[in-house]
Amino acid sequence: MMPLTPRKAKLPRLLDSEPTSAEGVPSPVVRRVERFGKTTRWVHWCFVLPFLGLAATGAALALREMLGLSERSVDAIVFLHGQIAVAWVVLPPIVLLSGQTRETLDDLLAPWHFSRSDLRWLLLQPLAALGRAELPPAGKLNGGQKLNAILTVLVGGGLLVSGTWLWFVPAALAAWGLHLTLFAVWVPAFCGHFYLAALNPGTRHALRAMFVGTVDRSWAEHHHPAWIAGLEGSDAPVPLQLRAHRAGARDAETEHG
Repeated sequence: MMPLTPRKAKLPRLLDSEPTSAEGVPSPVVRRVERFGKTTRWVHWCFVLPFLGLAATGAALALREMLGLSERSVDAIVFLHGQIAVAWVVLPPIVLLSGQTRETLDDLLAPWHFSRSDLRWLLLQPLAALGRAELPPAGKLNGGQKLNAILTVLVGGGLLVSGTWLWFVPAALAAWGLHLTLFAVWVPAFCGHFYLAALNPGTRHALRAMFVGTVDRSWAEHHHPAWIAGLEGSDAPVPLQLRAHRAGARDAETEHG
């Protein structure tokens, strides 16, 4: 298969707003940058919401005896689980083809462009959390976000294969084992993703992009400086974190030269 040639990135829109306080005094200008387009956001939710429905109904089926479910209730949940699975498979491609297809494909393929810098980001993250290391400047997605997306695709693909197998052969023990194992792998991964996306003060701002598409530029410059610096036509200076990283790299080259 021929390698994909990266397409020239589309310049995200910068949005300035000047909110006014209750006393009528203008507040500082808030600069925002577009992180995800409308189609990317809809594809994300058309994947996530049915997946959560599958997780809920699947957990109910796995715990049917503990929950004391009747045979009629089990049959109803099995039927609902199958219908949600169809929506999970069908809806994202339909939304993908509805508009902004190329830009959305760029977002979907971005996690698979895993660089050496992304690997360093992952290896240094435990030390950085303790304040003992500095992370390399991240692009639009950092190494952790890319790894999470890749694992989601792999686990989702395995669940799709094993679930389809069970659809046609409900008594297949191997399919049941694979399905339950992948579900057990997904649960802690989802909990970590939910914590970082919705609860952790330092990273939860990113969730805004999945609802309205934009994030504060100052937040993006701090967490994704390489992405901001790489925007074509950007009138902003290179973020301080990226400048410091580049200066350190030049100093190291000088010492070894």
